[in-house]
Formats: sequence, C-alpha cells, structure tokens
Amino acid sequence: MFRQFATNVHPDVLFEAHPAVLAWLLEEVWRRRIDDTLTKSLGDPDRRSNLQAMPSPTGKPIPLGALSPLLAGGSGFRWDHLIYAYMVENTRVYEIFRRVVDELLHGEKLGAPTAEAQAWLRNTEELFFKDGAPFFIGSVTSHIRRDLRGSRRNPYQRMFAMELNHGTDDGKPYEYVRAEAANNDFVSTFEELLREAWVGMTYVTATSSSNPTDPSKIALLASKLKNMLLSRRQNGNLAREEFAAVSAMAWFHMTLEYTNTNDNSPIVKSLRAEANGTEQRLFKIAERVGLPAHGLSKHFFDIADAISRILIQIETGDFDDEAAVPALYTPAGVATSPEAAMRRIITHWTAITGRDVKARKVATN
Repeated sequence: MFRQFATNVHPDVLFEAHPAVLAWLLEEVWRRRIDDTLTKSLGDPDRRSNLQAMPSPTGKPIPLGALSPLLAGGSGFRWDHLIYAYMVENTRVYEIFRRVVDELLHGEKLGAPTAEAQAWLRNTEELFFKDGAPFFIGSVTSHIRRDLRGSRRNPYQRMFAMELNHGTDDGKPYEYVRAEAANNDFVSTFEELLREAWVGMTYVTATSSSNPTDPSKIALLASKLKNMLLSRRQNGNLAREEFAAVSAMAWFHMTLEYTNTNDNSPIVKSLRAEANGTEQRLFKIAERVGLPAHGLSKHFFDIADAISRILIQIETGDFDDEAAVPALYTPAGVATSPEAAMRRIITHWTAITGRDVKARKVATN
C-alpha cells in the first residue's frame, strides 16, 4: 500500500506525516476496500472481509492533510497478497530495521539521526514495533497473540506451509504457534503450475502438432490453488493479518526502494547507506547494524510484486477457464501482463529455492 501511495504523493510526505495520520490512512484503506457483496463470497480478493474499520470519533472523516489526495476516488482499494509480505520479510528487512530503531533510540552508535530521519524513526516505531492502536483493524497483537513476528509467521505457515528463511538473531528456530490446518500442497502445486506455464512459453510460437502445452492442466492447477488458498480465507479469515503484514513490509520496502533524482529516503541517507539498488541499500544497513541480510535479497524483492499479482488473479478465478490460460504464457508486450509476471516468478523462484521449474518432471513407474 505505502508503495502504491508513493506513486501519487512524494514519499517524503509519507515519511514526515504524523503516525496517527498514517494509522488513520490505513484504516481508511480498509474502510474503502473493494467489497463486492453481491457476487463474491467472503474471502475473495474482491471481498476480503466484512469487519468494520474504526469509526471516526467525531462521526466525520478524519482530516488527513497532505495525504487526503490518496483517498480521492472513493472506494476500490486492494492491498497486496500475503505472499508479497512473505517474500519481502525473507530478506530479513524487519529484523535489520528493528536493530536500526533500537540503536538510534538507545545511543549514537549509528550516529545521531538527521532531522529528516527523526520523523521516519518515530513513525516506524509507532506503527511497526508497538502493539497496534486499540480497535484499529491492523492491530493483531493481544494477550493471546503477544508477538508481532509470530503473528505474521502463523499466516505464512497456514497459507503456504512455508517458513521464513531465518529464525532468531542468534540462529535458533523462531517459536510461534503453528496451525494444524495448512496448505501443505501449496509449493508442489505452484511449482507444477510454473513448469506447465514454462512449457507454454517455450512452445507459444510452435506450429507443430506435438506441442506439449496443456491449457486444461494449467487451468486445473490454477483452480486447485484457488480452492486451497480460499479455504484458509473462509468467511474473511486471515484478512486482518494479511493487511497488517503487507502494510509493514511495504513500509520497509518503500524506505529502501525510494530514489528521486539519485536521492534516497531520509533514514538511508542518515545511515550513509546510499547505493544503487534496493538490496544494496539493505546490505549496507545490515552491515552497519551487524545482522546480515539474506544473500538472495534481490530475488525476494524482485519476485514480490509479480507473485502477489498472480496469486490474486488465481484467487479471483481468472485462470479457471482454459480459454483464459494462454495469458500466462503468451507475450502481451506489457510489463504487468500475466506472462511477464510468470517469467519473473519462474526466474526468481528457481534462484530462491534452487529448484529448476523449467525442467520437466520425469515420469516414474
């Protein structure tokens, strides 16, 4: 969300806003989410939840000042898929910035933050390293759920049956509540979809009758993934957790990603971590706080948007019909097309997992 907002206002407007205004902005996004109550079931990307946002204390819209233009156009907001947060968090960005905030609040080991960085520091601590404001939709900690990081790891495990690639700072496994009901076939099914899509990309211009592309199988795999994911989202389940996770990771992603005429975000400049490339800035900051970022961080950043778009389309049922499946492997000349997204996913998924999804599985007896 924050990254989408930064396309409509200067990122510094977000970094410098009062934390209460940012919290209310997120609340308004939830209030104005896509909500098709006529044709969609609860949990669908077009109807994630029926939970209400925090009512305004005055009964009137909360004044958001310089951020008001972000809400122009009324309703229709959709946030990224939970997989986006999972991919970004695998870079270790949350733990690295936790150390940044810790060091800056407790001493001057990293130097005194610049005046411009002070606002970023305040917002980051208030929004992402404290229990959420009572009754706000993104507040997902309590006496039952005491740990912000655990509150993200649990949905990752339930939706994808995947763990983050890091544990605690000292290398021990991270303890959190694991659910019995989880999509244990997600990875194998998704990889099979990628393999079949790659076959389609390879033979998309072929005229031979031996073309092995199988649109019906791809549609079946897409439908299986849709049912698998939506089964965890029944009646709007996990919508708040997804919203909170995506909001947090988008804030840190924006912090690292933002460049404007070779300029960087205030905290990146304050830490003297200017560099070309989102992951290179993260590496510099990680070095300064003594906690290594994941070596494949570029792949995690580069896959996040594409895999989010594809999984939202899968959940919407865009590829259930085999007549729509060719969009996954037929070039459209548009950077945001399903085919372009699938190419990006295939490249980075292979690098991240070490499993070559371009290779066909060999049938065994």
